[in-house]
Amino acid sequence: MHSRNTCALSALALAASTFLAACGGGGSDDPANPPGTSREVTGYVLDRGLNNATACLDLNDNRACDAGEPSAMTANGNFKITTTQAADAVVLVQAGTGSTTSEGPVVAPYVLSAPLGRHAVISPYTTLLQSEVDSGRSANLAQAEETLLSFLVGSAGQVGGIQLYDNYEAAAGTTASAAQQKMLALGQLLTRGFAEVGASVGGGSRAVFEAYAAVAPGSLQQLLYQIPSTLTPEQRESLFLATRDSLVPSAATLAGVAKAKAATAAQPIEGAWVRTDGTTREVFLFGGDGTFVHQVIATPVGANYAFDNGLGYRYGRYSLSGSTLSLELIEAANARGPAAGAHTATVAGNAMTLDGTSLTRVASASNALVGGWVRPMGLSRPEYMVLLEDGTYAHSTFYYQNDRQTGTATALETARNVGVQIGSYATSGANADVVEFGATTIDFNGNLSVPSNPGVAHIQADGSLSLSGLRLVKLGSTLGAQAVTGFSEATRSRIWSGRYFSRTVSGSGNNAVVEYLYVKGPATVQAFGNVPTASGAACPALAAPFANIDPSDGILKQFVIGTGTGAAAAYAQRRMSYGTPASFTTLTPVVRPTDATARCTVPF
Repeated sequence: MHSRNTCALSALALAASTFLAACGGGGSDDPANPPGTSREVTGYVLDRGLNNATACLDLNDNRACDAGEPSAMTANGNFKITTTQAADAVVLVQAGTGSTTSEGPVVAPYVLSAPLGRHAVISPYTTLLQSEVDSGRSANLAQAEETLLSFLVGSAGQVGGIQLYDNYEAAAGTTASAAQQKMLALGQLLTRGFAEVGASVGGGSRAVFEAYAAVAPGSLQQLLYQIPSTLTPEQRESLFLATRDSLVPSAATLAGVAKAKAATAAQPIEGAWVRTDGTTREVFLFGGDGTFVHQVIATPVGANYAFDNGLGYRYGRYSLSGSTLSLELIEAANARGPAAGAHTATVAGNAMTLDGTSLTRVASASNALVGGWVRPMGLSRPEYMVLLEDGTYAHSTFYYQNDRQTGTATALETARNVGVQIGSYATSGANADVVEFGATTIDFNGNLSVPSNPGVAHIQADGSLSLSGLRLVKLGSTLGAQAVTGFSEATRSRIWSGRYFSRTVSGSGNNAVVEYLYVKGPATVQAFGNVPTASGAACPALAAPFANIDPSDGILKQFVIGTGTGAAAAYAQRRMSYGTPASFTTLTPVVRPTDATARCTVPF
């Protein structure tokens, strides 16, 4: 019988509660017990009746069960550790190839955890909480709880009443709710992701643990939206493969994190650079973790660039060796911008020549605020601000995690996800550490951290900028060199993987001939056609118009929002365009087609 926990505090309530509240597996877990007093640490592992896995108290904080640390084996998910230790510790559960679940043997080893006192139910969600703290992305458990909860609730996830420390299995004699089933299924996807992270990360167990939260949290709402009420093992496998990049950090992502962590000084190219061509202004930002972003922040509205001003961007990875700047595009969402591959670049102080054109570093000898600023741990939400010497700023973020990418997305959702704010700023005469932001001339993004007029930021003692719910560090500084900007493969996967798109080839209604695209993953795009539902004709076999979502294949794929660039444009409709700017083929995002709408084969 499962040892279930009925104390279901929400993450936000827990932030204000005592760390070792009554949810810790009984009064025997009270650290007030004097040393030498025997006590029991009991809990339940939320992974399909896990057997023969090692549960332990990680007394030396290396995120591994070592010889001599109090431990026990799980039986049907339950464990009971007897210990005389009184110190606080993290409770670990190590599952290996000798462990089993109700679906069979564990194929790949993984580790789950929870802080002592929050361990009554150990799940992938409690594991992410601990990983957020271990990696430094959250300063403490309360902050990690608030952060993770924000990734799990909202219209995209369609899951209400989330309790981070709950057991999502149905109580005996009851049927699991849709929310419980979604959380269980998502937990199984996370566990599979943890196993792959463990196989790919070098170094000790703590390095593996820190990497868990490198990508996964920002993908939770996307996955919750895609998970049906019931999920078979086969469907779970398919969904995992479609969203692998959203759960498992790539080698390049991990290398970027390690590079930033080890940085002690900025490289010559790090920072924000501006290229001005007539009335067009473009911004490049090069981060210390080897990632870059390009965005047009001022342009005349033209046939090819109508959506570039604030809505379009390109980002990816870069490396500079001598005069060769190599760019790898992760996503291209605008028509104007750098191509993937080798470029000729020379950097001399605040001047750069890139493929024969001139760029100027955003810098000022008299104003330390001038430059490029980024969210320092922005893997789940890339965000930057450029403060220009003329007293104007551009502030942007791309594809916030609550980004469903469906044809029914609301205007509010879409306005959160893409765009830029451009306006003025000034330091306060009375308070030199206060930055005041004036009226914005472009406001495509209602979810940016600069509030409505007037917005305010505070200059911190370490030189960082503190805004409402946001801290930014300056590129080119020591803190900026150590920043993980967040322009990673995870964002690409959240945008594309598991998505359906369609376009009507001819006809309408029951007489429509429809083409569907299904993006299974970054390198797998499937196409299928649907003849009129009233027709008995054979289903047509279609070849996908492009093989993958990498923009470097020569076919520009981009998302376009609404039908105009003004503040009153209709934001609610997203669509995917591919081809060239002069002759785009456009598809509308749709929910997974059903037999009623598409009688031809519909891949999961």
